[in-house]
Amino acid sequence: MAKKIIALLIIIVFAFLSVPAHAETPQPPEIVGPTAVLMDFTTGQVLYDKNMHKRMYPASTTKILTAIIALEKGKLDDVVTCSENVTKIEGNSIFLSPGEQLTLEQLLYALMLESANDAAIAIAEHRGGSVENFAKMMNEKAREIGAYNSHFVNPNGLPDENHYSTPYDMAQIARYAMQNAEFRKIVSTLHYQIPPTNKFDKPRDLWISNRLLKPSRFHYEGADGVKTGYTVAAGQVLVASATRDGHRLISVIMGDEGINIWTDTIKLLDYGFQNFSLVKVTQKDEVITSIELGKGGFKLPLIAQKDFYYEVPKGKENSIKTEVVLKEDIKAPIQKGEVLGYIKYTLDGKEIGTNPLIASEDVYKNFLGNYYNEKEKNPIVHPLKIIFGIASFSVAFLLWKRQKIRQRKRFIFSNKY
Repeated sequence: MAKKIIALLIIIVFAFLSVPAHAETPQPPEIVGPTAVLMDFTTGQVLYDKNMHKRMYPASTTKILTAIIALEKGKLDDVVTCSENVTKIEGNSIFLSPGEQLTLEQLLYALMLESANDAAIAIAEHRGGSVENFAKMMNEKAREIGAYNSHFVNPNGLPDENHYSTPYDMAQIARYAMQNAEFRKIVSTLHYQIPPTNKFDKPRDLWISNRLLKPSRFHYEGADGVKTGYTVAAGQVLVASATRDGHRLISVIMGDEGINIWTDTIKLLDYGFQNFSLVKVTQKDEVITSIELGKGGFKLPLIAQKDFYYEVPKGKENSIKTEVVLKEDIKAPIQKGEVLGYIKYTLDGKEIGTNPLIASEDVYKNFLGNYYNEKEKNPIVHPLKIIFGIASFSVAFLLWKRQKIRQRKRFIFSNKY
């Protein structure tokens, strides 16, 4: 009997050992493209990396940066007058003419839907005065965004050995641009029509080139941007964005071939949505803790300075730990919004971020050592402290009065004799 039980236990143990363990880190997909990155829009976390810092030609994805600068520096109803330079550019165009006038909004749709290189020139000259000056603005903006391994010499992405970027940098640029509501509207529009102008007597119909958005075999649920690109030197380039249940991912592939650009992008986006969850750990202005000040028991609530999100593998949504770290020797006066500590976040024992803890209100301290907030201009003091204060003042006054009387008596006595 005992032998049968032992044999049964051995079988059970081997049965458990034969079950494959669940991998905490999801297996990344295999893609054809030589360089790629998958980035979470909210946090900037990199979920997939394939040579993401390698310098590549960005082709027409350059126009993402051109568009966001135009939106930030100009107004949609600005009237742009085209120069002769719009006829001297190769590649995609909407056939602009010298002296033709369009709004900046119309040119932006031509830029992002039809990838019009002549529209890029018109925008650059309108906002920068010249292509060269606009390129300087592009490089300044790229550095501001955090795209430190990029350099731009034109607004359209036509090949130039000094015009380059990386998948990581383009993801950062796209992440920044997608925070702009007008930009998001433009890059998710399938069709736009420019009415006749002073130089063109027919309407121009513009159609988006992004197959993830169009009704096609590569249509992707939740796709909402961003930009395609192609030159012989650059190969196929695609900066893509997709959002599901408030969870947005940015995918960038550079140097791909043919339809692989679409299948590779879909693999990356599927990998992100199927294997990761965006967790909101802390909400801005959420009361995290409170500190007690003084002997009177005044409590100051401390709130989170900002939201804190983090991407975690599915199944680990509740695995993020928090720890409150406070400054030492906190004293009044304290200003509302003053940083008094921070929240430390850890996942599997590794620190993944911090969030400042700030004072929720102003705090003052009166001469009796009592703490009070900005709403209590005349704070109620503990009755015993009031009595003690009055008694102390009375005793001090009597002693002072007594001293004065003695001094007066000495003065009278000395003058008398």
